[in-house]
Amino acid sequence: MTRTLAPRVLAASAALALSLGLAACAGDDPAETAAPTTPAAASPEPTTEPTTTEQPAIGASCEDVLAPDAYAKLEADGLETRNPDPIDPVAQRIVEDGGIACAWVKPQTDIMLALAHATGVDEGGWTTALAEAGYAQADGPVAGAWTGPAEPGSGVSPIVVLADGTITWVSAPDFAQWVRPAS
Repeated sequence: MTRTLAPRVLAASAALALSLGLAACAGDDPAETAAPTTPAAASPEPTTEPTTTEQPAIGASCEDVLAPDAYAKLEADGLETRNPDPIDPVAQRIVEDGGIACAWVKPQTDIMLALAHATGVDEGGWTTALAEAGYAQADGPVAGAWTGPAEPGSGVSPIVVLADGTITWVSAPDFAQWVRPAS
């Protein structure tokens, strides 16, 4: 019985190894690694590039929402782009309303810049929404700034800049000056 079982086990093992080997090789075919033609066929892959929501373009991206020198400072300080996950209710609403979300993180630290941005917004509606969310108009550290409630863990207050039909939420006041002004 051992003699008849051994060839079957070997054959099954060889078939499994062959199928795994072919599956691994299939990923190297350029036709199979081409970008999918439909969003539904896309599978999420990790990225180190900032990503935007699947909303129509709003005139800014994570690559141009900040002033040019801000990107050099982020890189010099060791911050890397990450997939954003807005947790602040105001940042979430900005994204839900068609805005973008961006995040830069310094690996193995809690240092992070998170941002949400939209253009063509109803400033009157947002003024009311910000007040209801506990934000207070401060006009500092930049014009149009609103200071949010302090984050319980760090004590840092997020800032929203509402001006010229744009709204930008940043995770800390120091970063508000890096936001590129509306054109």
